[in-house]
Amino acid sequence: MITRRSGSRQIIPSRRLMLLTVSFMLFQQAVFANPEVARKMAAGVWRSLVIGGTNTYDFYDFPLTPGGQERYENFPLDQDPALRCEPPGMPRAFYYLSLMDFSFQGDRVTMRYETMDVVRTVHMEGAPLPPEAIHTPDGYSVGHWDGDTLVVDTTHLTVGETTRDGVPKSDVMTLNEMFSVEGRDDGPYLVVTTTITDPVNFMKPFTSVHEFENEPDWELLLFDCHPTEY
Repeated sequence: MITRRSGSRQIIPSRRLMLLTVSFMLFQQAVFANPEVARKMAAGVWRSLVIGGTNTYDFYDFPLTPGGQERYENFPLDQDPALRCEPPGMPRAFYYLSLMDFSFQGDRVTMRYETMDVVRTVHMEGAPLPPEAIHTPDGYSVGHWDGDTLVVDTTHLTVGETTRDGVPKSDVMTLNEMFSVEGRDDGPYLVVTTTITDPVNFMKPFTSVHEFENEPDWELLLFDCHPTEY
């Protein structure tokens, strides 16, 4: 079929329009393979079940390498960047017991944490790592759906701390996070399984599981803490 033009208007052939529509639908399915789970994740705020005032990672015995153990023992506790209102970065930001929420827009998922006003962007399936990607405290995250589970892989992290007492992280650390929503008698729960791999500081990958309870009527508040104030 011939495409006709009238001024700036273009009439697209029906076959081509059909192909474009199918391609768009396939793209949407690839990005949001389970829109019902995405809807549940985006409903309200998620609250950690761990008692507030601590970092959940402080409870763990990490399998540190000799070098990682030395860095941990020599970490000056009064130099914790979070004491100066500097965002702690991943994976610490996720387990800092801040409330969190999700939003889904096009080919991206945004995760917000109340503590330090941290915002993470997850580039969904089909978004390759740009060659100019730089290392940042939160790294570069890509995600995809595996059935009902949102899987997020993060690279390009900066050197820092995994816990407030100085368990170290290197710039080759990688994170694998699996987010799923479970329906229970008292409402939905967000279950997050995280695997940390850091050959510089950890003798083997470290996996932990954390749960968050849904608060559908809550909203995140502005943390409003700035490094320049300290």
